[in-house]
Amino acid sequence: MKVTHNLKSNLQKIKKFIEASQGELILFPELALTGYKINFFSLSPNIINSALTEIQKLAKLYQKSILIGAPSYKDNKILNALYYVNPRKIEVIGEKFLLFPEIDKEFSQGKIRKYVEIKDFKIGSIICFELRSPEIARNLIKDSPDLLIVFAQWPKERISHWEVLLKARAIENQIYVIGVNAISKIGQIEIPGLSLGFSPSGESLFKKSKKEKIIEISIPKVFNSLPYPLRTPFMDTDLNKKLKTLKELKSLIEKRRKKGQIMVFTNGCFDLLHAGHVHYLNLARSLGDFLIVGLNSDTSVKIIKGKLRPINSQEKRAFLLSSLNCVDYIIIFDEETPENLIRELKPDILVKGADWEEEEIVGANFVKSYKGEVKRIPLKFKISTTQIIKKILKLYKN
Repeated sequence: MKVTHNLKSNLQKIKKFIEASQGELILFPELALTGYKINFFSLSPNIINSALTEIQKLAKLYQKSILIGAPSYKDNKILNALYYVNPRKIEVIGEKFLLFPEIDKEFSQGKIRKYVEIKDFKIGSIICFELRSPEIARNLIKDSPDLLIVFAQWPKERISHWEVLLKARAIENQIYVIGVNAISKIGQIEIPGLSLGFSPSGESLFKKSKKEKIIEISIPKVFNSLPYPLRTPFMDTDLNKKLKTLKELKSLIEKRRKKGQIMVFTNGCFDLLHAGHVHYLNLARSLGDFLIVGLNSDTSVKIIKGKLRPINSQEKRAFLLSSLNCVDYIIIFDEETPENLIRELKPDILVKGADWEEEEIVGANFVKSYKGEVKRIPLKFKISTTQIIKKILKLYKN
């Protein structure tokens, strides 16, 4: 579909395609309703909902299901979203999580990712830049969808990657994959169309085309000739490899930053690992591309908590943290605060719990001095190591 940067003209074209389409499920690309070069702040939820309601009228008339990209507005944030429209409901089933720098700068990072089921046919979705992350696709297939659809505005200059990555996701995950790309222009960036589809064995499902047209395909519920079994092995690796020296970390950070990756840093004692810790660390990791945990040494914990702490040694605490997928690297420090460590590592994002006011967070002013970010994460569980110890002592006394 040729996507302009005018909602009304896009809507009229979308309606015509729905009227002409024969399939049960109709797919439109990323931000098909608005395009990218539009003032999203001038729009409102009411404008988007009104347009989607018009689309739903046709869904009812022709008994169709529709997946379409459009902005979503929530909590004073704008999200690059994917809507599921059918005769019964209009629902956001995807919010772009992996945002492309500059082009997605007006959007906030999304969280929603739901499956769509049509006649027992389960469909997962990916939005554009997320195609570059095999982890996102692999997480989606854990719930065994029958089809993976990529909704995109993928640029001409990297269109060879588009084909290779779509085919790779189909083969490596043993699943049907369809990539729906717009025909558009974002400033000087040309979006050439060339929608594609691949079977689990990597065979093309239809001929690619730069022309704006309806492509009708039929996908079988079961693919009976898998070339090899889909394996998802668990590799029992040396967890101690996550524990790094300052020299090792600085070298790793330099290399990863050259690839455009964002480093997140947090610190703590993590004495008795509990649900609050895990929730906090998972959210911290989601803010960037890799998470470094500064772990207070036994000496440091005694200064902060008293001579009877820690309960677990620094080696045991580091081992437990290493078992969490969200933790990429760990460094142990002896000082009472991580101030010196933060100055050495220069994190892109510094994270602490929301129980800390920003002005109380060690290193916050330094991180902000080079335009880094300071994030405070709300605590989901009202729990702490101290509370756990008190409860155990109470049980022991009784």
